[in-house]
Amino acid sequence: MPKRKQIPKKIRTKILLWCSRHCCLCGKQCSTNIEIHHIDKNHNNNDIDNLIPLCFDCHSEIERYNSSHPKGNNYRTEEIKSRREQIYDLHTLKYIRDVSIKISNMVEGMELKRPLGDVSCTVQSHSKDIPIRLILKVEPFLNGQPVENNIHKLYLGEIRWNLNPSTIVCGHFEFPINESAQPFLYQIVINYSIIDCFEREHKMLPFSYVWDDPQKGDWWFHPTDELLKKLRTSPTFFQK
Repeated sequence: MPKRKQIPKKIRTKILLWCSRHCCLCGKQCSTNIEIHHIDKNHNNNDIDNLIPLCFDCHSEIERYNSSHPKGNNYRTEEIKSRREQIYDLHTLKYIRDVSIKISNMVEGMELKRPLGDVSCTVQSHSKDIPIRLILKVEPFLNGQPVENNIHKLYLGEIRWNLNPSTIVCGHFEFPINESAQPFLYQIVINYSIIDCFEREHKMLPFSYVWDDPQKGDWWFHPTDELLKKLRTSPTFFQK
């Protein structure tokens, strides 16, 4: 029989810290009485998404179900993973801090407008005590269609930002904006994640900035990433 692959120490440490050694099904504190279950039953698949820390009782229970003689409701993979994420959140959310992301045509802190297509992006950590990491991805659209661009990979989710407490980054990126586009309706969708000090990624809800007048005004905040989809199906959306 081939030898099982050992769970890498780095992964084992991470998930035990993320749950603070609590069972990821029943939620009780386990201390040393905790085991790591392979969700797909493949003990050589040590991908972090395939692992869940369990107490002895829950580990025995999750393995016990007999599909040939079903009684009760078996734990499904989706439920197991969702419950695990609930426990991880319970013990890691206290280690993340608010971040604000602002898109503008103006130079931050000055009454100076940037050239057309040069977009200001200000990122601020509101932490007063601990550092965090940020993954930021911006997606530009014109009238619901993606815009070809040369945005720096710093803004494409390819590089982690290191944000110490109270850090403010006044950056900018470029993508082509056609002043004569008809209709003129640009949208920048903001997708971002905050990575806590235990290396757990917390995906935040996406939102948008919209610019709809090339002659005046600025990008304005909209709390969804589906604005243009709504505009395409409801032309009077702005009037509601």
